[in-house]
Amino acid sequence: MSSHRTRALRAPAVLAFAGSALALAAYPILRPWGPETGLEGASDFASAAWPIAHLLGMIGFVTLALGLRALATMGPNPWPPGSVRRSETLAWLAVAFLLPFYGGEAFGLQAVGQYAVEAQDPAVLSIADTFRNGPLALTTFGIGLLLLLVVGVRIAVELWGSGPVARLGGLLVGAGLVTYLPQFYGTPAVRIAHGIILAAGLLLVALAISRQAGRPQVLRGDPVERAGSLSLEAN
Repeated sequence: MSSHRTRALRAPAVLAFAGSALALAAYPILRPWGPETGLEGASDFASAAWPIAHLLGMIGFVTLALGLRALATMGPNPWPPGSVRRSETLAWLAVAFLLPFYGGEAFGLQAVGQYAVEAQDPAVLSIADTFRNGPLALTTFGIGLLLLLVVGVRIAVELWGSGPVARLGGLLVGAGLVTYLPQFYGTPAVRIAHGIILAAGLLLVALAISRQAGRPQVLRGDPVERAGSLSLEAN
């Protein structure tokens, strides 16, 4: 197979992981970090940066799942579906549970903030707490984060035996996804740093894919049972 053809087969996975990295790093950087109370908080909700930042977070999760999908079918000798496909399935399930909450945060809270600013009535921001702490909303969001945690562990395990670049990328991605829930309780600086670390891991995975040898080395077995099933050699 020509090197041009090989690069073309790698491109969707490389672009998806790189796009996910940029989106998930930009999300906490662009997100307003005001007190979320009073008219100042209402102004943050009403700002254009609020929905844009959360939309980038949603895009980051979707492109991560797309990257796993592209990785599972990349090249003339795709990896066994029992490894990457399971991670991809879990990633899509995580997306399905996370996006409703993120959509409410992005667009619902912006509408509430705009009303509060126009009416000069910050008391309506109590609706935000009702939405965020609703049992169904918290349950679906929690399930999505738990699934994201499992995806992170699987990615770290799958890339462990795939060369130093992929291994480091997998560890950073795994750490970033596993800690996605606790980082919500961190300071703005912690959350921004978390997004940058996760993005660095995703970019390293994209780099490892772009440098992969023309003939993928396929190892048998599920990644939980045998590390390195993706075998992304960082040449």
